[in-house]
Amino acid sequence: MKKVFLVDDEMAIREGIGKSINWNQEGFIYCGDASDGEVALPLIEKTQPDIVITDIKMPFMDGLELSRILREKMPSVKIIILSGHDEFEYAREAMRIQVTEYCLKPVSSQDLLNVLKKVASKIVEEEITHKRVSALEEQVLQNKSASRDKFLYELCEGSFSSSEAIKEGATLNINLVSPYYYVIIVESTNETNAIDWIENEYNCLRFNRKSKESIFIMMGESKQTLEQESEQIRQRLLEQEENNLFNQFIMGFGKVESRIQGIAFSFSEADEEKSYSMMIQKYSSKDPNNIESKKELQNFKRRNLIDFLKFGLESDIPDFVRTYSSYLENSISHSPFTTYYFLIDFTLTISHYLKEIETDEIEVMHQINQLEVKASWIRYYKDVLTYMEEMLSLVLSARNKLSSRYSSSVQLAVDYLNENYWDSQISLQTVGEAVNVSASYLSHMFSQETGKTLIEFLTLTRIEKAKELLKNTNKKTYEIAHEVGFSDSQYFCRTFKKITGLTTKQFKNSTQVYPV
Repeated sequence: MKKVFLVDDEMAIREGIGKSINWNQEGFIYCGDASDGEVALPLIEKTQPDIVITDIKMPFMDGLELSRILREKMPSVKIIILSGHDEFEYAREAMRIQVTEYCLKPVSSQDLLNVLKKVASKIVEEEITHKRVSALEEQVLQNKSASRDKFLYELCEGSFSSSEAIKEGATLNINLVSPYYYVIIVESTNETNAIDWIENEYNCLRFNRKSKESIFIMMGESKQTLEQESEQIRQRLLEQEENNLFNQFIMGFGKVESRIQGIAFSFSEADEEKSYSMMIQKYSSKDPNNIESKKELQNFKRRNLIDFLKFGLESDIPDFVRTYSSYLENSISHSPFTTYYFLIDFTLTISHYLKEIETDEIEVMHQINQLEVKASWIRYYKDVLTYMEEMLSLVLSARNKLSSRYSSSVQLAVDYLNENYWDSQISLQTVGEAVNVSASYLSHMFSQETGKTLIEFLTLTRIEKAKELLKNTNKKTYEIAHEVGFSDSQYFCRTFKKITGLTTKQFKNSTQVYPV
């Protein structure tokens, strides 16, 4: 029901209108009256009526002045003016103020009721329209947000060249231009807004890949500044965990990279570190003594260990071991569990790596399993060094023997792309899963062996398939685009011209077409 407020300096009129209409039965609430505009204003602000009926001529503050103030302070309120026959100039001014209705005195209760119902219907129509507009705006925002998240995720997957990313970003009002980038992935076990400060305090682009997981593309002018920033954010997240044990974070940090295409490498590193962190956290969560040790473990840069497992030299093992474990040697305050958890972290990280490269040498795995048994008995730093050196020697030896396997992994990836180029959802991650190699490692090896990124190779493969279809069929351009894996036919046309130097129409006209 709509609320009605009456303003008139004649008490008889106020009482007559107030008593002559059965307000509730007619669908209204009579919420009050006043003798002039000055008295009415505070009452109107308090009762918040939908409709105000006001006389024009009143002492202290007349109806026109009251209407001007209401139009400014409460623009949604509908105003009905009551006026005599000799007040034409007032009526004209009332029209300029945009009052809703204008009634000549004397007005019967039935006539006034008809006007009120007309105004009430108008309010309902406006409310419906407002809801529809709000719903459409919300849908537009949701679509825009979905498009933005999809674009940023594809950017992290390496789906765009630098120029394409800048242009596509501009259409979504995203400025990607920056000298340096790195990626952070944080998954929260409880409160997702607990990491809003990253977005609020740093220059970054944030999006979600799944519920409770946020991905931040961090940007800045200096590599050194961003590296310091990355460490500050990591430490602050750890402090949050320490202060709120009910909301823990699984996180991964990528290295600082230059150029937009470096975002994909940083993302892959961050995703890999998060994967390792998830595995370590799952293991350590079983032990109630792990809280302090987990915090201290952040002094060991697991990212450095992962990189050494992939690219390190056997001759560098002693130096790496000493550097990676130096915290254990230098610190005199760490808990007795720290050495144990450090070795567990080290060993599980290696196990995860061996699983990725799928080594199947029984003797090597037997030796590694024997070493793992020793980990729980180690207490002295010199024994930590010996354990680490022996473990890394075994792993790097196994890795080097499998060097030809990496080439076969790349060949498997090429074969997979040639067979599945039509799938518009294909990505570095899905190819890595298909050939049982981590996305980051596949990215590195693919670029190294083919001279192209995996996405560049995929794009060239799709264009070659498109050329065959353009030459040998009468299919429409948009049909061919979808058939070779492009979800957007306009993007397909732009890519085709960029690679071939011809539009699809020019290419089709320059070749013999065979009807199908």
